[in-house]
Amino acid sequence: MGLFKMSAYLKETYIAQLAVQRATLLTQKVAAEHLKGVSKEDHSPVTIGDFGAQAIIINSILKNFPGDEVVGEEDSQLIKEKNLGENILSQVQYVQEQDSSNNDSLGVIEDSSALCDIIDKGQSKGGRSGRIWALDPIDGTKGFLRGDQYAVCLALMVDGVVQVGVIGCPNLPHDLNDRNSPVGGLFTAVRGAGSYFQDLKSDLVYPFTRSMRIQVNNSLPVEQARVLEGVEKGHSSHGLQKLIKQALNIQSKSVNLDSQVKYCALAKGDAEIYLRLPKDPAYREKIWDHAAGTLLVHESGGKVTDIYGSPLDFSHGRTLNSQGVIAATTNVHGHIIKAIKQIIGEKGEKLEEYCK
Repeated sequence: MGLFKMSAYLKETYIAQLAVQRATLLTQKVAAEHLKGVSKEDHSPVTIGDFGAQAIIINSILKNFPGDEVVGEEDSQLIKEKNLGENILSQVQYVQEQDSSNNDSLGVIEDSSALCDIIDKGQSKGGRSGRIWALDPIDGTKGFLRGDQYAVCLALMVDGVVQVGVIGCPNLPHDLNDRNSPVGGLFTAVRGAGSYFQDLKSDLVYPFTRSMRIQVNNSLPVEQARVLEGVEKGHSSHGLQKLIKQALNIQSKSVNLDSQVKYCALAKGDAEIYLRLPKDPAYREKIWDHAAGTLLVHESGGKVTDIYGSPLDFSHGRTLNSQGVIAATTNVHGHIIKAIKQIIGEKGEKLEEYCK
C-alpha cells in the first residue's frame, strides 16, 4: 500500500487535513451569516470567505513547513482597498477559538496586518523544483453563492509532481445518489497510498489510512457511465460534451456540479466520467483547480488527462500547459479520448469551431 511514501508525507497530510477542515468552518460560518438574500452580483461573502480561508491554510502550512512555497489564488490588494482586514480577521479569530484544540498545530493569526502578509505569501510562481502547495480557498464561487457545491482544495507538489491532495466538501452528500445521505466530506489522497474519505464534521482519523478507502467504479461499460459536468457554461463547452456523449451512446443525464467536488464524486464511485472541454483553445487551466482532484482520482484507480490523453503536468507554473480535462474510470477513459479525437481531430484541428 505504499507505506514508505505514505509515511514520508504523513505530517504534511495531517496538517493539510486540519487546515482544510478549519478553513471549511470559516466558509460555512460566512455562508450562514451572509448568503441569505444576497444577490449574485454581491461578491462580499466570497471575498471574506476566500481571504479568510487562504489566510488560515497558508498560516498553517508555513508554521509547519516554513521553507515551502504556496501558489494561492488571492492577494491582499482588495483587502487594503476596501478596508476588509478587521472583518476578515474577526471571522478567522472566531474559527480559531472554536477550533482552539488545534491552535498548537496550526498556529493563530492575531492582527489584520499579519493576515494580509500571510495571504500575500501565496504568490509562488510554481514550477518543477522544490515543495510547492497549490491552494484554492473556495473552488466554485458561484456554487458557494448559491449555497450549493463548493470545495476547499489543497495539494502538495514536490519537484512538479502532486504528492498529497486534500479536499473539503461541506455540501457534498456522502452518497451523491441518495437524497437522504448526510453531507460534508473530507477527501484525502497520497501518491502511492490510495484515496480516502471521512466525514468532514468529525474528528480526524489518524493516520488517514485508517479512514475509509475509496475506489472508482470500473464495473460499468461506457454507455452506462454516469457523467459529471460543471454548472457554468462559461467554464466548459457543453455543446462539445453533448456530442461526445452522443458518440459514446451514453444514456444517463449528466449531473452538474461546481468545483472539484466532481473529482471527489468520481473517486468515490458515484459517477464514472468528468468532462471539462475548453471554451477557448488558448485558455489554460489553473493548477489549483485540478491538482488535488487529479491525485484523488489517480489514487482511487481512475485516470485524468487532457483532451488528447496526455497526463496533466503541474510543473509549468501557475497554469497547466494543456487543453481541457478528462477524468474517468480506466475502462472508459480511452473510449472518451477516441471520441474526442474523432470530433475535433487528432491534434485538435477542428477544436476552434466547437469553441464558438
